[in-house]
Amino acid sequence: MSSDNQNHSFFKELKRRNVYRVGLAYVVFTWLALQVVDTLGPILGLPDWTPRLVFTILAIGFPAVILFSWAYELTPDGIKREKDVDRSKSITSHTGQRLDRITIGVLLITVGILLTDRFFISDAAPTQQVAQTDEASEQASSAGDTPSIAVLPFANMSDDQSSAYFSDGLADTMLHMLAQVDEIRVAARTSSFQFRDKSMDVGKIGAQLGVSTVLEGSVQRAGDKVRVTAQLIDVKNGFHLWSGNYDRDLNDVFAIQDEIANEVVAALKVSLLGEVIGTMDRDQTDNLDAYTEYLLGIDAMSSSSSESIRKAVGHLRAAVEHDPNFSRGWATLSNAYLDMEAYGIMARPEAIQSAEEAAFRALELVPELSEGLAALGMIKLLQNQSGEAGELLKRAIERGPNNVVALTYYGQYLLAEARPAEAAIVFEKATRLDPLAEDAYLVLASQYLILNRIDEALVVINRFRAIDPDNPNASGSYSFALAARGDYAEAIQAMQVAHEQDPFDPEIPFTIATMFLAIDLPEEAKRWLDRAAEIDPAHPCSRVGPVLLNYYLQNDNAANARLAHALLEDGIPNRRSARSISLRVMLDHAKESGDFGPYLEVMDKLYPHLFDDPPTDLEKSAMATYFAGVGHAHGGDAERGRELLDWLAADSERFVKVYGADRNMVDLRLELGDRDGALQALDDFSAHKFDSEYNAMLLQRDPTFDAIREEPAFVALMQDYDRNAAEQRQRLQALNAN
Repeated sequence: MSSDNQNHSFFKELKRRNVYRVGLAYVVFTWLALQVVDTLGPILGLPDWTPRLVFTILAIGFPAVILFSWAYELTPDGIKREKDVDRSKSITSHTGQRLDRITIGVLLITVGILLTDRFFISDAAPTQQVAQTDEASEQASSAGDTPSIAVLPFANMSDDQSSAYFSDGLADTMLHMLAQVDEIRVAARTSSFQFRDKSMDVGKIGAQLGVSTVLEGSVQRAGDKVRVTAQLIDVKNGFHLWSGNYDRDLNDVFAIQDEIANEVVAALKVSLLGEVIGTMDRDQTDNLDAYTEYLLGIDAMSSSSSESIRKAVGHLRAAVEHDPNFSRGWATLSNAYLDMEAYGIMARPEAIQSAEEAAFRALELVPELSEGLAALGMIKLLQNQSGEAGELLKRAIERGPNNVVALTYYGQYLLAEARPAEAAIVFEKATRLDPLAEDAYLVLASQYLILNRIDEALVVINRFRAIDPDNPNASGSYSFALAARGDYAEAIQAMQVAHEQDPFDPEIPFTIATMFLAIDLPEEAKRWLDRAAEIDPAHPCSRVGPVLLNYYLQNDNAANARLAHALLEDGIPNRRSARSISLRVMLDHAKESGDFGPYLEVMDKLYPHLFDDPPTDLEKSAMATYFAGVGHAHGGDAERGRELLDWLAADSERFVKVYGADRNMVDLRLELGDRDGALQALDDFSAHKFDSEYNAMLLQRDPTFDAIREEPAFVALMQDYDRNAAEQRQRLQALNAN
C-alpha cells in the first residue's frame, strides 16, 4: 500500500474512533475550566497562580486522553479495548454524535460564563476590594467619576539589570507629570509600584487601585540603543486605548526620558480627556547618581519599618549631595525627616530643624513645588503655627492635586483644628489615590478611634490589613482598636505580632508593657520594658520605662521623682507620653512633699515662654500649659497658675466637644474648683474607650482625684476597670493556652 493510502487510512481511522471529537471536546472543556477558575478565583480568594496550575495539569492530560480515545472504545457493555470490539457492533458513530452535543453544550456554557463575567462580574469588580471586610468601600467605585490612571513600573527587559534605574525613572517621571493634570486622578506611586514584577490581570490591578486605565510598558536597552514600549489599557475590557514605541540613541538618558515622557503624557491626555497638552516640567535632576539614590530613597520610604526610614534618609541625603540643586530630592528628604520624628527615631526639635532646612532649600529652588510646600506646611503644624500651616498645605494641594502626602498632612491639620468631618473627606480621597499605602488608612483609623467610632476604625484598619498583612503598623493599629474596645488580651497578641514584624522598634514593646499594666500584670510589663531597653536604651520609651513602672507600683516616690527629673533635665521628648509621664511623677511628688522648687525649675527650662511676664505663646502646647498652670497654682505664682488654667479650659472647650475629655480635663476642672465640671468630664472620659483602661489605671494612683474618689461615678469607673482587667487576664491566659 502506498504511503498516501496509509496516511489516508490512518486519518480515516482517527475520525472513526472519534479521536478528533475527543480532542476538540477536551480543548473546549479546558477552556471552560479556565474560565470558571478565572471568574471565581477572586471571589474565592484563590492565588494568582491557580489558572496557570490548572492549565498545566490539563495540558499534561491532553496526550493521555488522546491515546486513551485511540486505544479504547465506549460500548453498550462499557469501555473496552478497541481491538476487542467487533466492527459490526461498533457504536462509534453514535458516540461521536453524543460527543458533538456535549461539546456544543460545554461551548455554550463557556460563552455564557464569558458574557456574565464581562457584563456583570467585571462591572461589579471595582467594588470588590482586596479587603473583603469593606466591600462597600468607595475607592474603586469612584474610578468612573473622573478619568483615572495608574502608572505601573516599566519592565526592564535589558540584559543589564543595572538599567532598572532607567525603566523606574521613566515610569516615575510619567507619573509625576500626570499628577500635575487636575482633570486626571492618578494612583500614587506607593500603590502602583507594588505591582512590580507581578504577573496579574490589568482588570484586577485596576480594581485594587480604583482606576479606569493602566499605563504599562517595557524598556529594552542594548548598548547605546534603547527601545521603549508603552500602552494605555482600559481595565474594564482590556482594550488598548493607545500604544507607542520609541527607539532612541542612549546618548543622554534624561533627555530621552523627558522626550518620551512628554510624548506619552501628551498622548494620554488626548486619549483620556480629548485635549492636547504642552511640554511639562518633570522637576528632576540630570545627575544619574543623584537620581539613582533618589529612586532608592523613595522605594525605602514606601516600606513600613523604622529601619527602612533610616535607609531612606541615607539615600536621599546622598541624592542631594550628588546634586545640591535637586528640588524634589530636598523636598522628599524633608518628608523623610518628618517620618523619622513620627517613628521616634529622631527627637522632634532635631527632626523639625533638619526637615525645615531641607524644605526651605527645595522651595528656594522651585518656589511652588507641591512636595516642598507640603513638607513646610506639616513643619509649621508641628510648630503650632496652624494658620500658616493651613495656607501652605492648601497651596500644596492646588499645585499637586494628586499629592497624597499633601492631602494626608492637610487632613492632620483639619484634625488639629477640630474639624473631623472635613478631615475624613480628605483622608478618604487620599486612600482612593493611594489605596495600597498605609498613611491615610492609619491616620483615618486613628481619627475614628479618637472620636470613639471604634467599629468604623476597625473597618478601615481591616481594609489595610487585608492589603498588607505583614505591615507592623497595620498590626499595631489593629491592636489599638481592640484596646479601645477594652479587648486587651487580643490587643496584646496583635501588638506582639507587630513586634515580630518589626523587632527593631522599641516603641512596640513599650506599648505592650502599658497594655499589661492596664490589666494589672506588672511582671509581664517589666519584661517588655526590658525588651525595649535592649533594642535601644537611649530611646525615650526605654528611658521612661522604669519611671512608669515605679509609678504604677508606687515604689519610692522620692527616688522615682529624682529619676524623672533627670530625664526632664535632658529634655526627654514626648514619645509615647515619655515627657508627660515624667512631669506627672514630679508633679505628684511635689504635691505630696510640698516642695515645688525642682519641678518649677525644670518646667522653666523646658517651657520658658510660660514663665514670661506675662506668659507668651500659650497655644504652643496644651500639655505644657496644663503642667505649668498646676505647678504655679500650687507652688509658685497662684495668679499666673489660674490664668494659665483658665486659658486652657477655654481653649480646650471646642476640642472636648469633638473628641471628648481626657484625664487631664478632669484634673483641670478639679484644679479650677469646678467639681461638677470634673464629674461631667469624668463621665465623658469613661464613655470614651480609647486608651481609657490605661488611663483608669493612672487615675487610681493620682492623688489629684482624691477629691472625688468617693463619688459614685468614680467608684463605678474603678469597678468597671477592675472587672474588665480581671476578664482580660483570664482571656489572655486562655489565648496563650491555645
